[in-house]
Amino acid sequence: MSEQNLFSKVQQQDNIYSSDISEFESLLDEEIEQVKADIQRIASHSLSGTQVGAVLEDALGTSGKLIRPRLLLLCGTFGPLFEVKRDRLCMLAAMVELTHLASLIHDDIVDDAPYRRGDRSVQSRYGKDAAVYAGDFLISRITYHLANEKLFEPSAIISKTIELMCEGEIGQALCRYREDVTTDDYLWNISGKTTALFKTACRIGAMETGCSKETIRLLADFGECLGTMFQLRDDLLDFTSDKEEIGKETHKDFRDGIYTMPVLLALKTAEGKESILPLVRKNARQSLTEAEIAQMEAAVIRCGGVEATCREIHRMNQRCSMILNKMDSSPAVYLLRSLLKLLDC
Repeated sequence: MSEQNLFSKVQQQDNIYSSDISEFESLLDEEIEQVKADIQRIASHSLSGTQVGAVLEDALGTSGKLIRPRLLLLCGTFGPLFEVKRDRLCMLAAMVELTHLASLIHDDIVDDAPYRRGDRSVQSRYGKDAAVYAGDFLISRITYHLANEKLFEPSAIISKTIELMCEGEIGQALCRYREDVTTDDYLWNISGKTTALFKTACRIGAMETGCSKETIRLLADFGECLGTMFQLRDDLLDFTSDKEEIGKETHKDFRDGIYTMPVLLALKTAEGKESILPLVRKNARQSLTEAEIAQMEAAVIRCGGVEATCREIHRMNQRCSMILNKMDSSPAVYLLRSLLKLLDC
């Protein structure tokens, strides 16, 4: 789903606040354009003509959904200082997106991923060395601008977030090919590698515009819960889409010994253990055939792994809704509720 559809689709769902929403979306689009300009400014380099420069140009030229910057800006509107802090918010939103982008480059290297968003990944095009240097370069630019702009508290938060993202990735690596991995292990890993940056985007947006401590806490919790929903929906794509739709090899996580929520929930059933556990054990020793991968997929669906994951997404959705119930009605609340509708099963 494109970034435009992600937020503009709300008017097709309900006419409440229609005039306010139209004006608010227009304002948000203006902020996003500034975020894009800040991304280019912060990541500027003199590496044109090199492999690292090519990686940076490819990565920065990719048009993602910019969900994390949008969340930061939306949460910023809950505070009284939104108007006066707009430029600062856009700069921080750009830094959050660049942190995400650097993590994608490094993830592709670790995963040896050939594709990203339907196109060849940067490491498959230019080599792992150039990709490592490019990811490191982006992190260094973020660190420099945070210090140069004297953004000390956001700097500490983003640095801690990067630490949590690394811990989540390390935890996931330590769980690879293990048949005793639990849903708690899985949730702990994604709380770092995926949800931490969602939480940080919401927290910084609220904090920078003078929200109360309670509002900051609530919006940070919203971001964490939303990030979990995003990861669970991503897990479901392997069981509800094909390679052409999702732009990557299906069931790559399972092939790499990373067992996601649908698999883990199916394994909790007696039939799931009988059908899937032998494949998990074989997967630790040798590559599975396409027929065996298809067998695994069918078993996960048959044993309720997909359905149970949808229930978990719905539960997260309800938690997010309860948080928004504590906020005064506003276009920002309306847009966030609309995003929840799009993510729910």
